[in-house]
Amino acid sequence: MLTSLHLEHFKNFADATLAMGPLTLVIGTNAAGKSNLRDALRFVHGISRGYTIAEILGEKYGPGGELLWRGIRGGTREAAQDGQSQFALGVGFMLDGQKGHYRIEVDVGEPHMPARVIAERLQLGGEYIFDSNPPDDPPRHDPEDREHLAVRLQRGGDNKRHGQKILCLSQLPALAQLARKPKIRPAAVRDHALRVVELLGSMRFLDLDPEALRRASLPGQTVLGDKGENLSSVLQEICSKPERRTALADWISELTPMDAVDFDFPADHAGRVLATLIERDGRRVSALSASDGTLRFLAMIAALLGSQRSDFYFFEELDNGIHPARLHLLLDLVRQHTKSGEVQIVATSHSPELLGLEDEGTLDSASIVFRHNSGLASVRRLVDLPNMRALISEKQLAHLHSTGWFEQALAFMDVDAEPLTEDGAKD
Repeated sequence: MLTSLHLEHFKNFADATLAMGPLTLVIGTNAAGKSNLRDALRFVHGISRGYTIAEILGEKYGPGGELLWRGIRGGTREAAQDGQSQFALGVGFMLDGQKGHYRIEVDVGEPHMPARVIAERLQLGGEYIFDSNPPDDPPRHDPEDREHLAVRLQRGGDNKRHGQKILCLSQLPALAQLARKPKIRPAAVRDHALRVVELLGSMRFLDLDPEALRRASLPGQTVLGDKGENLSSVLQEICSKPERRTALADWISELTPMDAVDFDFPADHAGRVLATLIERDGRRVSALSASDGTLRFLAMIAALLGSQRSDFYFFEELDNGIHPARLHLLLDLVRQHTKSGEVQIVATSHSPELLGLEDEGTLDSASIVFRHNSGLASVRRLVDLPNMRALISEKQLAHLHSTGWFEQALAFMDVDAEPLTEDGAKD
């Protein structure tokens, strides 16, 4: 499980940390920086896919010319904080009961030159697995060599004072390179790097689009796209198992006004199927005519019940298109999976109602992103704001969120913060 995300000079964050739990809700006004947190997590996910820094920030195409990766918004020139030529990202995690941390520093400042890694390290249980600048023995190499990064590996079982030094390509994160080197010693370095790559690799970023959700798809396409592509074939695969078909029908009848009892997947002339809900009275509602909210519910259920489920999901605007009266059911669905340890979810939201439905346990991981007068952003856990424990017990959070109280409190705590008026406008 991921436990934290640290950002230094990344986009509009100078120095900020997002604490993460099984369910992490992130609130904040438009343009505060919530989507930049998503970009940071996508960056470290791109590392796990073996992409170069240029491909992570830009785009990655397959051998057939197909787009495999959309890149980070703004590309290389907007990845670093305005006026900075470098940025750093760090991820805290738990692995086999041990605390770990991975950090990468990237230089994007040279015009007409590819972005490159300038520092990188992986720690587990208080010991470094590899480090480009270990405190006891920095690995030395030619500072003019822009093509390589020297990293010192964890010392093996012998009596050598220091571990092996490896030269890694600077345009490709060392974590991905070491995870794929079969002959490095000690072998534990590769094993640990591979485990972290797998941890960062099991991440999905869903920004559901009703148009994509309504498209028919071919049976066997069981991976839900980031926009919701393949929803019909993913639902068809779920319904192939009677117990999951029943669970799907139960959730959709709870989460929507529809009295859905079953599903059908009629095929067109090309063999593509289109999800169709069957109500108790026999009425059929296809994905083409279902409401946006119903389709978003179906997509989130599909993500959590499908056979290709990931360990980590980032939901952009979790409450978008959902009626406030049914938000508690959506939150129940999410909690059911996160509390069991099956999946970890980070979700952004503008909804005061959703925040008011959070319980005290999940509120420990709820954070607010706020913007300073300088244009920079910070992240604070809600429970770290003044008198928050008492306000939580009084169930005042929805009202406080809707009136901009959180931003006002942050403005008093930090004079550089940009306070909001009660209607959400800047003073």
